[in-house]
Amino acid sequence: MISAISKKYTKALAGSQNDTELSKSLESLNRIGQALRLSKFHDILGAKNISYNEKISLISEIAQNGDEKFSNFLKILIKAQKVELVPAIAEEIRVLLAQKSGKVSGIATACFDVDASDLSEISQMLSKKLNREVELVFVKTDASGFNGIKVEISDLGIEIEINKNALKKSIIAHVLNTSKIF
Repeated sequence: MISAISKKYTKALAGSQNDTELSKSLESLNRIGQALRLSKFHDILGAKNISYNEKISLISEIAQNGDEKFSNFLKILIKAQKVELVPAIAEEIRVLLAQKSGKVSGIATACFDVDASDLSEISQMLSKKLNREVELVFVKTDASGFNGIKVEISDLGIEIEINKNALKKSIIAHVLNTSKIF
């Protein structure tokens, strides 16, 4: 249910702003999302003794966005008591901007170090395959059960795993099969 509601707010904000304004709004929404992680902030938003204008002032100060359209959007969220939707709205706007720009970002994880050149090569290969610019960030994990690299591009719902042991076995089998031909 939250997703359907947040989609309506996202559509309204995206329809009222161009891409540059929307990027700035995304930064502001992310700031508000950070504040929403604090329980004190939730207490302030729920407090009956704090006026509507004081809440608007506080959230506007956190957002650091002087755009009138964005301010009106915040007023609507506060009035409808839907400020908790901000993280979902921010994520939907991030995905929307990524789709418009043709860029996607993903995470590459492995239990060993992957240097920047290898990560760049993987990004380039995926970019060619997906017809989009792919930007990968490397995160080292301590998953001892998996000896390989995993790439996740959540915007596109893609998850790729390359296991070193399976790759090695595949190469050995290929070499053995080709040597029988000669």
